[in-house]
Amino acid sequence: MGRHKAVDHDRQRDLILAQATTAFAEFGYPSASMARLAAACGLSKAALYHYFPGKDALLFESLDRYTRGLIAKVDSVTARKLPAAAELGELVRTLLIEYRDSRELHIALLNDVRFLEPAQREQIRDQERAVVAAIGECLRKVAPDRFSADERTPATMALLGMINFTFAWLKPDGPMSYERYARLVIELWERGLQAPAPSASLQAAGAVS
Repeated sequence: MGRHKAVDHDRQRDLILAQATTAFAEFGYPSASMARLAAACGLSKAALYHYFPGKDALLFESLDRYTRGLIAKVDSVTARKLPAAAELGELVRTLLIEYRDSRELHIALLNDVRFLEPAQREQIRDQERAVVAAIGECLRKVAPDRFSADERTPATMALLGMINFTFAWLKPDGPMSYERYARLVIELWERGLQAPAPSASLQAAGAVS
């Protein structure tokens, strides 16, 4: 008979992933050796290898769980069938609160996914694209005539650009809360989405100039 996993095996793996993610955010993936990660986790290097075969496995599982979790949160919002504008606001709030509560994971996602093997990197990127697609579809529903097909993805990335890097400057205990910042983002976007799209002649003139 095979050996049974220790009762706390899964819990210990979860703790290791959380502590390793903090170390990646603090040291950067290239500088986070297995010895350094083991020390951050309060384990020997041999004990860390018992749970994960290498730091690439730690990074991939952390980011895979995180991006799957983002998809699940987005899906939970869209499943509510809110009016389009309300859905967009709820998606922005949901993502911002997740970024606030998972700061280290978000930093690792933005900075370290490039260090994964191609197949793993593409899996994470596909899961990120699913989130982007959901935001883009919501923008389409809010303002179906505002963006052309080739403008929708850049517009979506512009919206995400307003929230993706909040970890660098928006402090959870600062004068502006994440909830208040979410309201600010949505107020700015709602006004912009209400404006008519530039006419084709103006777009062409802008391209010439």
